Amino acid sequence: MYEKPQIDPRNKLNTLTGRQWIRFTKSWFIADGKPSDISHEIDLHPASFPPPMIREFIEFFTKPGDSVLDPFVGTGSTLVACDECGREGVGIELYEKYAKTARSRTNLPVHEGDAREIIQTFVTNGRKFALCITSPPYWRILKKKKDYNQQERLQKGLDLQYGEHPKDLGMIEEQEAFLSELISFFKQIKYHLQERGHLVIFIQNIRDKGEINPLAFNLALNLTEDYKFLGERIWLQNQKILRPYGYPYSFVPNIHHHYALIFQKR
Repeated sequence: MYEKPQIDPRNKLNTLTGRQWIRFTKSWFIADGKPSDISHEIDLHPASFPPPMIREFIEFFTKPGDSVLDPFVGTGSTLVACDECGREGVGIELYEKYAKTARSRTNLPVHEGDAREIIQTFVTNGRKFALCITSPPYWRILKKKKDYNQQERLQKGLDLQYGEHPKDLGMIEEQEAFLSELISFFKQIKYHLQERGHLVIFIQNIRDKGEINPLAFNLALNLTEDYKFLGERIWLQNQKILRPYGYPYSFVPNIHHHYALIFQKR
């Protein structure tokens, strides 16, 4: 006789069975966006998430009814995932066109404006989040010299960068200044998380001026005073095309992965 898998009564973090829990702890996973997940309006955004991927993180780090924050919500995939698994989500988006798309996909609140300013208004209502999960700009990666992937996006009439809003972190030229702003912001986020709440940041190390800039590693190192760094899961994009970068002179990697850096509030 089949017995339904049980949730361990000691599990206070989520509502997963032991098998589901262990499966999530694998340090890498493949997540490719499906055509059914991505309309033209969503694909317009240069860095959209597959909602099923975000849902797995939300289901691991929260329980039904918990609150989730995405301060760089883009076209709203995090909020769509919240809808699908019964969580309360809040998004913040700087650009009007992406905020509009996000609102068309969910009835959960999408605040339009600079997340660094809007997050301060949450103090007055005392709202706390079990999870903040987001992907900030990867510094000025979208402003670099156009590569093969950007040429394809240009041919399709898709955005190559978010925009040119003066509050866009991706517009900051100096790496130290960008990293400082990012670190300061995520230190603020700590005060909006519940006790032992979690922070998940999707980010990459990026190639810049002929060498790899360890942006993800630097961010992780600089947040350890405020957060316990629990490790990372590596998101592999298996559907991306291999390009002949560096051939036949030197090794230049095709960067087809992102780091999901996982922290817990100290």
